[in-house]
Amino acid sequence: MGIRLVIVDDNPHVSWEGQVYPVNATFQHFAAALLDLPGSPVASITSCVPLREATTTPGTRPLDPRIVVVGTAPFEGIAGYLGHLPTMFRANRPILRGAIAQADLVWIKVPASNAGLAAALARTAGVPRFGYVAGSAAEVATGQTRGGIGGLGARLVGTGYDVVGRLASMGGDRVIVGRDLDGAGIVTSLVEPDEILDRDGDPWPATPGRLELVWAGRLADGKGLDGLLAAIALLSGTTTIDGGAQATAGGSAQATAGGSVRRLDVRLTLIGAGPARERLADLVATIGIADRVAWTGYLADRPSYLAALRGADAFVFPSPAEGFPKVILDAMAVGLPVVARPSGSLAQLGPDRLERIGADDPAVIANPGAVADAILRLIASPERVTSLRAAGRALVAAHTRPAEATRLVGRWQARWPELPWG
Repeated sequence: MGIRLVIVDDNPHVSWEGQVYPVNATFQHFAAALLDLPGSPVASITSCVPLREATTTPGTRPLDPRIVVVGTAPFEGIAGYLGHLPTMFRANRPILRGAIAQADLVWIKVPASNAGLAAALARTAGVPRFGYVAGSAAEVATGQTRGGIGGLGARLVGTGYDVVGRLASMGGDRVIVGRDLDGAGIVTSLVEPDEILDRDGDPWPATPGRLELVWAGRLADGKGLDGLLAAIALLSGTTTIDGGAQATAGGSAQATAGGSVRRLDVRLTLIGAGPARERLADLVATIGIADRVAWTGYLADRPSYLAALRGADAFVFPSPAEGFPKVILDAMAVGLPVVARPSGSLAQLGPDRLERIGADDPAVIANPGAVADAILRLIASPERVTSLRAAGRALVAAHTRPAEATRLVGRWQARWPELPWG
């Protein structure tokens, strides 16, 4: 007994040797937690995702085999979808209609190209629907560095995606990921309760005289990585003085106050893969920090990924446009203070939970000086590290994977008590 849930998602997937793998997303791994809740309020999950055959062994984790995958027509980005819109519509309409007809509830993840179609089919079939807003396509487009006609076109398309997403939720229910984090908010967490570490007693930094930083995500343009790498170069060439830190009027980082002078030994580990890898590697070589940057590639094995995070002293996330990145919760779970630009849903995390990039001006672009200043402020205040660790641990404890799955089902049960929850 329990409801039959259908998920409509745009994230590309591939099939390989009888299993289905996400190309670069983890949303479906969170969704599988619904099947593990006590009493099985969700009897089955059918996931409708763009699907194609893999040509090489996928580097990501396969989906939970309990999730039934229905493949929709694959496409290459927003431009690929729009360029073949009539064909995509004709191909996906019968696929989605068949899946939705067998559902008790349709979960539409937006922004998504199939959101409007799925909503219309659910309304026609009389199946309740739930909109899950994972971010703003327009905000992401605005945060990217493209200008001119290309940038304007990306923002217009992003705005269109957002409008369709809002319309898809009308008449149903809607959650914006990362809102109301101190209440009933959902952030699609992958953190299990036993992964949360109390490291308040550990020395910081772990190695005296050296600061190990880490970043994780998809290596792509628009993530603020150019500014982060330039900040590493800036910090590596900065003479620091124990006891304090401040920024110059021009935004470049330097440390001042009484104390002994020493060089700042800072290292950065980048966890992830993506289309910007080669360009970023060229930048690292050009600015002379190849000996200070380590590349792990994508770590599909979660214990290995968490161990790589845990080996750092702080997590740095300078992206100018995000929803609520799950890597923030992962970093907090393993006891890292987080240095981040307060973009998207991160803006609601006050200075008690984040060392903010652009602390005096939250609208500042994540330029190298702003990133370096935030890192220097953290170095100058070990007691702040202890405070950030404790606040991060409390936030993650309220947003573990099973806790969020329970919260989500509770919301559905309150909204649609007539469904066969079991």
